Amino acid sequence: MKKLLLVAFVILTNSVFAQTFMAQTDPPMLGKVCPEFSMSVITANGTEKNLALSELRGKIVVMEFWATYCAPCIPSLKHFDKLQAQFGDAVKFIAVSDENRDKVDAFITKRGYKNITYAMDWGRKLSDMFYHHFIPHTVVIDQDGVVQAFTSPDEVDQFVIGKLINREPVSFTMKHEYQEASYTQSTGVLQNYDQPIIVNKPKNQTYKVEFSNYKEGYATEFVKESSSEYRFVNCPLTLMYQVLYDQKTSRVVLDVNDKSKYSFENHNLYCLELNIPDFIGKTIQEVGLQQLESLFPLKSKVEARTQKVFSIQKSDLQGAISSVDSTGIIQKGLTIKDLMNYLESNPQLVNNLPVINESGMPETTVLDLDWFQNYPDSIENRLRTLGLHGEVKMAEIACLVLYEHQLVSKNE
Repeated sequence: MKKLLLVAFVILTNSVFAQTFMAQTDPPMLGKVCPEFSMSVITANGTEKNLALSELRGKIVVMEFWATYCAPCIPSLKHFDKLQAQFGDAVKFIAVSDENRDKVDAFITKRGYKNITYAMDWGRKLSDMFYHHFIPHTVVIDQDGVVQAFTSPDEVDQFVIGKLINREPVSFTMKHEYQEASYTQSTGVLQNYDQPIIVNKPKNQTYKVEFSNYKEGYATEFVKESSSEYRFVNCPLTLMYQVLYDQKTSRVVLDVNDKSKYSFENHNLYCLELNIPDFIGKTIQEVGLQQLESLFPLKSKVEARTQKVFSIQKSDLQGAISSVDSTGIIQKGLTIKDLMNYLESNPQLVNNLPVINESGMPETTVLDLDWFQNYPDSIENRLRTLGLHGEVKMAEIACLVLYEHQLVSKNE
Protein backbone atom coordinates (compact mmCIF):
# COMPACT_ATOMS: atom_id res chain seq x y z
CA MET A 1 0.00 0.00 0.00
CA LYS A 2 1.18 3.44 -0.84
CA LYS A 3 1.81 5.29 2.39
CA LEU A 4 3.04 8.69 3.41
CA LEU A 5 4.42 8.79 6.95
CA LEU A 6 4.46 11.98 8.98
CA VAL A 7 6.17 11.93 12.36
CA ALA A 8 6.03 15.68 13.06
CA PHE A 9 4.27 18.82 11.92
CA VAL A 10 6.45 18.87 8.82
CA ILE A 11 5.90 17.22 5.46
CA LEU A 12 9.04 15.16 4.89
CA THR A 13 10.62 15.40 1.48
CA ASN A 14 13.98 14.96 -0.20
CA SER A 15 16.95 16.00 1.92
CA VAL A 16 19.33 15.82 -1.01
CA PHE A 17 18.57 17.83 -4.11
CA ALA A 18 19.20 15.88 -7.30
CA GLN A 19 17.54 15.51 -10.65
CA THR A 20 15.75 12.90 -12.66
CA PHE A 21 16.06 13.39 -16.39
CA MET A 22 12.84 12.40 -18.08
CA ALA A 23 11.72 12.04 -21.66
CA GLN A 24 8.14 10.86 -21.46
CA THR A 25 6.38 11.39 -24.75
CA ASP A 26 3.89 8.52 -24.20
CA PRO A 27 2.91 6.46 -21.18
CA PRO A 28 4.57 3.04 -20.87
CA MET A 29 2.29 0.32 -22.22
CA LEU A 30 2.37 -3.44 -21.88
CA GLY A 31 3.87 -5.10 -24.92
CA LYS A 32 5.28 -1.82 -26.24
CA VAL A 33 8.79 -0.39 -26.14
CA CYS A 34 9.10 1.79 -23.05
CA PRO A 35 9.66 5.52 -23.68
CA GLU A 36 13.23 6.60 -22.92
CA PHE A 37 13.84 7.98 -19.44
CA SER A 38 16.68 8.41 -16.97
CA MET A 39 16.91 8.13 -13.22
CA SER A 40 19.24 9.32 -10.48
CA VAL A 41 20.95 6.23 -9.01
CA ILE A 42 23.03 6.07 -5.84
CA THR A 43 26.63 5.08 -6.52
CA ALA A 44 28.96 3.01 -4.32
CA ASN A 45 30.54 6.18 -2.85
CA GLY A 46 27.16 7.70 -1.97
CA THR A 47 26.91 10.24 -4.78
CA GLU A 48 24.28 10.06 -7.53
CA LYS A 49 24.57 9.72 -11.26
CA ASN A 50 22.08 9.60 -14.11
CA LEU A 51 21.32 6.23 -15.65
CA ALA A 52 19.30 6.07 -18.86
CA LEU A 53 17.09 3.14 -19.83
CA SER A 54 18.93 2.97 -23.16
CA GLU A 55 22.14 2.19 -21.25
CA LEU A 56 20.48 -0.98 -19.95
CA ARG A 57 19.44 -2.33 -23.34
CA GLY A 58 20.31 -6.03 -23.49
CA LYS A 59 19.52 -6.54 -19.78
CA ILE A 60 16.29 -7.49 -18.05
CA VAL A 61 15.27 -4.41 -16.04
CA VAL A 62 13.12 -4.82 -12.92
CA MET A 63 12.03 -1.57 -11.28
CA GLU A 64 10.67 -1.89 -7.77
CA PHE A 65 8.82 1.11 -6.31
CA TRP A 66 9.13 0.93 -2.52
CA ALA A 67 9.42 2.89 0.74
CA THR A 68 11.18 2.34 4.05
CA TYR A 69 7.84 2.37 5.92
CA CYS A 70 6.24 -0.20 3.58
CA ALA A 71 6.37 -3.54 5.43
CA PRO A 72 5.76 -5.75 2.33
CA CYS A 73 8.53 -3.91 0.46
CA ILE A 74 11.38 -5.01 2.72
CA PRO A 75 11.32 -8.79 2.03
CA SER A 76 10.87 -7.98 -1.66
CA LEU A 77 14.12 -6.02 -1.74
CA LYS A 78 15.90 -8.85 0.05
CA HIS A 79 14.50 -11.27 -2.55
CA PHE A 80 15.62 -9.07 -5.45
CA ASP A 81 19.03 -8.52 -3.88
CA LYS A 82 19.59 -12.30 -3.94
CA LEU A 83 18.36 -12.55 -7.54
CA GLN A 84 20.74 -9.77 -8.58
CA ALA A 85 23.66 -11.69 -7.07
CA GLN A 86 22.48 -14.87 -8.77
CA PHE A 87 22.05 -13.51 -12.31
CA GLY A 88 24.70 -10.79 -12.37
CA ASP A 89 24.93 -8.55 -15.44
CA ALA A 90 22.04 -10.23 -17.24
CA VAL A 91 19.53 -8.35 -15.11
CA LYS A 92 19.29 -4.99 -13.35
CA PHE A 93 17.12 -4.70 -10.24
CA ILE A 94 16.46 -1.05 -9.41
CA ALA A 95 14.74 -0.04 -6.15
CA VAL A 96 13.01 3.32 -6.71
CA SER A 97 12.12 5.57 -3.76
CA ASP A 98 10.68 9.08 -3.51
CA GLU A 99 11.53 9.37 0.19
CA ASN A 100 14.05 11.51 1.99
CA ARG A 101 17.57 10.47 0.93
CA ASP A 102 18.64 10.20 4.57
CA LYS A 103 16.00 7.51 5.14
CA VAL A 104 17.15 5.54 2.11
CA ASP A 105 20.80 5.79 3.17
CA ALA A 106 19.95 4.61 6.68
CA PHE A 107 18.01 1.68 5.24
CA ILE A 108 20.90 0.65 2.97
CA THR A 109 23.33 0.80 5.88
CA LYS A 110 21.06 -1.17 8.20
CA ARG A 111 19.85 -3.85 5.80
CA GLY A 112 22.96 -4.28 3.69
CA TYR A 113 21.13 -5.11 0.45
CA LYS A 114 23.89 -3.82 -1.78
CA ASN A 115 23.58 -5.98 -4.91
CA ILE A 116 20.54 -4.12 -6.18
CA THR A 117 20.70 -0.53 -7.44
CA TYR A 118 18.89 2.25 -5.56
CA ALA A 119 17.36 5.15 -7.49
CA MET A 120 15.88 8.39 -6.14
CA ASP A 121 12.60 9.52 -7.68
CA TRP A 122 13.12 13.27 -7.31
CA GLY A 123 9.90 15.14 -8.04
CA ARG A 124 8.05 11.79 -8.32
CA LYS A 125 8.60 11.84 -12.07
CA LEU A 126 9.16 8.07 -12.26
CA SER A 127 6.09 7.39 -10.11
CA ASP A 128 4.04 9.59 -12.43
CA MET A 129 5.44 7.86 -15.49
CA PHE A 130 4.81 4.35 -14.13
CA TYR A 131 1.51 5.29 -12.53
CA HIS A 132 0.33 3.25 -9.54
CA HIS A 133 -1.69 3.65 -6.35
CA PHE A 134 -0.01 1.11 -4.12
CA ILE A 135 3.47 -0.11 -3.28
CA PRO A 136 5.28 -2.38 -3.71
CA HIS A 137 4.90 -1.89 -7.46
CA THR A 138 7.03 -3.90 -9.89
CA VAL A 139 7.75 -3.03 -13.52
CA VAL A 140 9.48 -5.57 -15.77
CA ILE A 141 11.20 -4.45 -19.00
CA ASP A 142 12.91 -6.98 -21.26
CA GLN A 143 16.22 -6.86 -23.16
CA ASP A 144 14.62 -5.02 -26.06
CA GLY A 145 13.08 -2.33 -23.87
CA VAL A 146 9.57 -3.82 -24.10
CA VAL A 147 7.36 -3.50 -21.01
CA GLN A 148 6.45 -7.03 -19.94
CA ALA A 149 4.57 -6.46 -16.69
CA PHE A 150 3.08 -4.10 -14.12
CA THR A 151 2.91 -6.59 -11.30
CA SER A 152 3.82 -7.52 -7.74
CA PRO A 153 7.31 -8.56 -6.58
CA ASP A 154 6.25 -12.11 -5.76
CA GLU A 155 5.59 -12.63 -9.49
CA VAL A 156 9.32 -12.28 -10.23
CA ASP A 157 11.46 -15.23 -9.17
CA GLN A 158 14.52 -17.08 -10.49
CA PHE A 159 12.42 -19.13 -12.90
CA VAL A 160 10.81 -16.02 -14.40
CA ILE A 161 14.17 -14.26 -14.76
CA GLY A 162 15.66 -17.36 -16.36
CA LYS A 163 12.86 -17.52 -18.91
CA LEU A 164 13.16 -13.83 -19.72
CA ILE A 165 16.91 -14.15 -20.24
CA ASN A 166 16.30 -17.07 -22.63
CA ARG A 167 13.51 -15.08 -24.34
CA GLU A 168 10.95 -17.69 -23.40
CA PRO A 169 7.27 -16.73 -22.95
CA VAL A 170 6.27 -15.67 -19.45
CA SER A 171 2.77 -15.15 -18.08
CA PHE A 172 2.50 -12.51 -15.36
CA THR A 173 -0.43 -11.94 -13.05
CA MET A 174 -1.32 -8.29 -13.33
CA LYS A 175 -1.34 -6.17 -10.20
CA HIS A 176 -4.91 -5.95 -8.91
CA GLU A 177 -5.22 -2.20 -9.45
CA TYR A 178 -4.92 -2.69 -13.21
CA GLN A 179 -7.23 -4.24 -15.76
CA GLU A 180 -6.67 -7.93 -16.26
CA ALA A 181 -4.75 -8.89 -19.38
CA SER A 182 -3.89 -12.29 -20.83
CA TYR A 183 -0.93 -13.71 -22.68
CA THR A 184 -1.07 -16.44 -25.28
CA GLN A 185 0.72 -19.47 -23.93
CA SER A 186 2.30 -20.22 -27.30
CA THR A 187 3.98 -16.88 -27.90
CA GLY A 188 3.88 -15.14 -24.55
CA VAL A 189 2.56 -12.02 -26.32
CA LEU A 190 0.01 -9.83 -24.57
CA GLN A 191 -3.27 -9.71 -26.42
CA ASN A 192 -4.95 -6.38 -27.27
CA TYR A 193 -2.20 -4.23 -25.79
CA ASP A 194 -2.62 -1.37 -28.22
CA GLN A 195 -4.45 0.55 -25.47
CA PRO A 196 -2.74 1.67 -22.25
CA ILE A 197 -3.44 -0.33 -19.13
CA ILE A 198 -5.58 1.88 -16.90
CA VAL A 199 -6.21 1.91 -13.17
CA ASN A 200 -9.53 0.47 -12.01
CA LYS A 201 -11.56 1.90 -9.19
CA PRO A 202 -11.37 -0.21 -6.03
CA LYS A 203 -14.20 -2.74 -5.84
CA ASN A 204 -16.78 -2.77 -3.05
CA GLN A 205 -15.55 0.52 -1.66
CA THR A 206 -17.63 1.63 1.30
CA TYR A 207 -18.21 5.04 2.82
CA LYS A 208 -16.43 5.43 6.15
CA VAL A 209 -15.80 8.35 8.50
CA GLU A 210 -14.46 7.36 11.91
CA PHE A 211 -13.10 9.73 14.56
CA SER A 212 -11.55 8.81 17.90
CA ASN A 213 -9.29 10.15 20.63
CA TYR A 214 -5.61 9.37 21.19
CA LYS A 215 -4.66 5.69 20.83
CA GLU A 216 -2.13 4.47 23.34
CA GLY A 217 0.99 2.83 21.91
CA TYR A 218 0.76 4.31 18.40
CA ALA A 219 3.03 6.91 16.81
CA THR A 220 1.82 10.00 14.99
CA GLU A 221 1.35 9.16 11.33
CA PHE A 222 -0.70 9.94 8.26
CA VAL A 223 -1.35 7.01 5.91
CA LYS A 224 -2.57 7.69 2.39
CA GLU A 225 -4.00 4.40 1.15
CA SER A 226 -5.28 6.04 -2.05
CA SER A 227 -6.67 9.37 -3.24
CA SER A 228 -9.99 8.47 -1.59
CA GLU A 229 -8.77 6.78 1.61
CA TYR A 230 -6.83 8.58 4.36
CA ARG A 231 -5.94 7.49 7.87
CA PHE A 232 -4.67 9.87 10.54
CA VAL A 233 -3.29 8.26 13.70
CA ASN A 234 -2.57 10.37 16.81
CA CYS A 235 -2.33 13.64 14.89
CA PRO A 236 -2.94 17.20 16.09
CA LEU A 237 -5.76 19.05 14.34
CA THR A 238 -3.27 21.40 12.71
CA LEU A 239 -1.58 18.52 10.93
CA MET A 240 -4.92 17.14 9.71
CA TYR A 241 -5.83 20.50 8.22
CA GLN A 242 -2.40 20.86 6.64
CA VAL A 243 -2.69 17.49 4.90
CA LEU A 244 -6.29 18.03 3.77
CA TYR A 245 -5.29 21.35 2.21
CA ASP A 246 -2.02 19.87 0.85
CA GLN A 247 -0.15 22.84 2.26
CA LYS A 248 3.47 23.30 3.35
CA THR A 249 4.16 24.02 7.02
CA SER A 250 5.68 27.41 6.25
CA ARG A 251 2.37 28.56 4.74
CA VAL A 252 0.21 27.59 7.72
CA VAL A 253 -0.82 30.35 10.13
CA LEU A 254 -2.21 29.24 13.51
CA ASP A 255 -4.22 32.32 14.42
CA VAL A 256 -5.44 31.42 17.93
CA ASN A 257 -4.95 32.86 21.41
CA ASP A 258 -3.81 29.62 23.05
CA LYS A 259 -1.59 27.61 20.71
CA SER A 260 -0.84 25.03 23.41
CA LYS A 261 -4.25 23.46 22.68
CA TYR A 262 -2.87 22.30 19.33
CA SER A 263 0.48 20.93 20.48
CA PHE A 264 1.73 17.34 20.21
CA GLU A 265 0.65 16.51 23.77
CA ASN A 266 -1.32 13.25 23.90
CA HIS A 267 -4.55 14.96 24.97
CA ASN A 268 -4.39 17.09 21.79
CA LEU A 269 -3.96 14.14 19.41
CA TYR A 270 -6.77 12.40 17.54
CA CYS A 271 -7.43 9.65 15.00
CA LEU A 272 -9.49 10.05 11.84
CA GLU A 273 -10.24 7.47 9.13
CA LEU A 274 -11.79 8.57 5.84
CA ASN A 275 -12.89 6.35 2.95
CA ILE A 276 -14.89 8.43 0.47
CA PRO A 277 -15.97 6.58 -2.72
CA ASP A 278 -16.71 8.51 -5.90
CA PHE A 279 -20.44 7.81 -5.68
CA ILE A 280 -20.70 10.03 -2.59
CA GLY A 281 -20.17 13.05 -4.85
CA LYS A 282 -17.78 14.78 -2.44
CA THR A 283 -14.00 14.79 -2.24
CA ILE A 284 -12.11 13.37 0.72
CA GLN A 285 -10.94 16.89 1.51
CA GLU A 286 -14.51 18.20 1.68
CA VAL A 287 -15.70 15.43 3.96
CA GLY A 288 -12.61 15.63 6.18
CA LEU A 289 -12.90 19.38 6.67
CA GLN A 290 -16.63 19.12 7.34
CA GLN A 291 -15.98 16.46 9.99
CA LEU A 292 -13.29 18.49 11.78
CA GLU A 293 -15.22 21.75 11.77
CA SER A 294 -18.32 20.02 13.12
CA LEU A 295 -16.39 18.70 16.13
CA PHE A 296 -13.98 21.50 17.04
CA PRO A 297 -13.96 25.31 17.23
CA LEU A 298 -10.87 25.38 14.99
CA LYS A 299 -11.82 26.60 11.51
CA SER A 300 -9.86 27.04 8.30
CA LYS A 301 -9.61 29.33 5.30
CA VAL A 302 -7.13 30.29 2.64
CA GLU A 303 -6.41 33.99 2.46
CA ALA A 304 -3.63 36.41 1.57
CA ARG A 305 -1.32 37.28 4.45
CA THR A 306 1.75 39.48 4.57
CA GLN A 307 4.55 37.16 5.62
CA LYS A 308 8.31 37.06 5.72
CA VAL A 309 9.39 35.04 2.67
CA PHE A 310 12.48 33.77 0.88
CA SER A 311 12.35 35.36 -2.56
CA ILE A 312 14.21 33.74 -5.46
CA GLN A 313 15.49 36.48 -7.74
CA LYS A 314 17.67 36.67 -10.81
CA SER A 315 21.32 37.43 -10.18
CA ASP A 316 23.70 39.45 -12.32
CA LEU A 317 25.91 36.38 -12.60
CA GLN A 318 25.55 34.11 -15.61
CA GLY A 319 23.84 30.91 -14.48
CA ALA A 320 23.17 27.48 -15.90
CA ILE A 321 19.56 28.13 -16.90
CA SER A 322 18.00 26.57 -19.97
CA SER A 323 14.53 26.52 -21.49
CA VAL A 324 11.99 23.75 -21.70
CA ASP A 325 12.29 21.85 -24.96
CA SER A 326 9.50 22.61 -27.44
CA THR A 327 8.36 18.99 -27.23
CA GLY A 328 7.83 19.32 -23.50
CA ILE A 329 10.70 16.95 -22.74
CA ILE A 330 12.97 18.00 -19.93
CA GLN A 331 16.49 17.80 -21.28
CA LYS A 332 18.22 18.01 -17.94
CA GLY A 333 17.73 19.26 -14.43
CA LEU A 334 14.67 20.35 -12.51
CA THR A 335 12.48 23.41 -12.84
CA ILE A 336 12.37 26.58 -10.75
CA LYS A 337 9.14 25.22 -9.24
CA ASP A 338 11.00 22.05 -8.19
CA LEU A 339 13.69 24.22 -6.64
CA MET A 340 11.06 26.20 -4.71
CA ASN A 341 9.43 23.04 -3.43
CA TYR A 342 12.78 21.64 -2.36
CA LEU A 343 13.76 24.77 -0.42
CA GLU A 344 10.36 25.10 1.22
CA SER A 345 10.25 21.40 2.11
CA ASN A 346 13.67 21.64 3.78
CA PRO A 347 12.91 24.55 6.12
CA GLN A 348 16.34 24.56 7.74
CA LEU A 349 17.77 25.87 4.46
CA VAL A 350 15.53 28.96 4.34
CA ASN A 351 14.78 29.53 8.04
CA ASN A 352 11.35 27.91 7.69
CA LEU A 353 10.14 30.59 5.27
CA PRO A 354 7.76 30.28 2.33
CA VAL A 355 9.60 30.49 -0.99
CA ILE A 356 8.37 32.64 -3.88
CA ASN A 357 9.64 33.16 -7.41
CA GLU A 358 10.46 36.76 -8.29
CA SER A 359 13.15 35.94 -10.85
CA GLY A 360 11.00 37.12 -13.74
CA MET A 361 11.23 33.63 -15.27
CA PRO A 362 8.41 31.07 -15.49
CA GLU A 363 8.37 28.36 -12.83
CA THR A 364 8.73 25.83 -15.66
CA THR A 365 12.18 27.17 -16.54
CA VAL A 366 14.71 24.34 -16.34
CA LEU A 367 17.83 24.61 -14.19
CA ASP A 368 21.04 22.69 -14.80
CA LEU A 369 21.60 21.11 -11.39
CA ASP A 370 24.01 18.26 -12.19
CA TRP A 371 26.41 19.36 -9.48
CA PHE A 372 23.93 20.68 -6.92
CA GLN A 373 23.65 17.79 -4.48
CA ASN A 374 27.41 17.61 -3.83
CA TYR A 375 28.22 21.31 -4.01
CA PRO A 376 29.81 22.12 -0.59
CA ASP A 377 28.63 25.66 -0.05
CA SER A 378 25.76 27.74 1.29
CA ILE A 379 22.37 27.84 -0.40
CA GLU A 380 23.01 31.44 -1.37
CA ASN A 381 26.27 30.61 -3.17
CA ARG A 382 24.69 27.57 -4.81
CA LEU A 383 21.83 29.73 -6.07
CA ARG A 384 24.25 32.26 -7.49
CA THR A 385 25.90 29.60 -9.64
CA LEU A 386 22.46 29.16 -11.22
CA GLY A 387 22.19 32.85 -11.92
CA LEU A 388 19.85 33.29 -8.95
CA HIS A 389 20.00 34.64 -5.44
CA GLY A 390 17.71 34.68 -2.42
CA GLU A 391 16.37 37.66 -0.52
CA VAL A 392 14.41 37.63 2.74
CA LYS A 393 11.59 40.15 2.53
CA MET A 394 7.94 40.76 3.38
CA ALA A 395 5.39 39.74 0.76
CA GLU A 396 1.72 38.90 0.49
CA ILE A 397 1.14 35.21 -0.14
CA ALA A 398 -1.75 32.75 0.08
CA CYS A 399 -1.76 31.03 3.48
CA LEU A 400 -3.81 28.37 5.20
CA VAL A 401 -5.19 30.23 8.22
CA LEU A 402 -6.41 28.17 11.17
CA TYR A 403 -8.51 30.16 13.60
CA GLU A 404 -11.21 29.73 16.22
CA HIS A 405 -14.68 30.93 15.41
CA GLN A 406 -14.79 33.42 18.28
CA LEU A 407 -11.44 34.94 17.22
CA VAL A 408 -11.59 37.87 14.82
CA SER A 409 -9.04 37.53 12.01
CA LYS A 410 -6.31 40.15 11.91
CA ASN A 411 -7.31 40.99 8.35
CA GLU A 412 -10.98 41.39 9.08
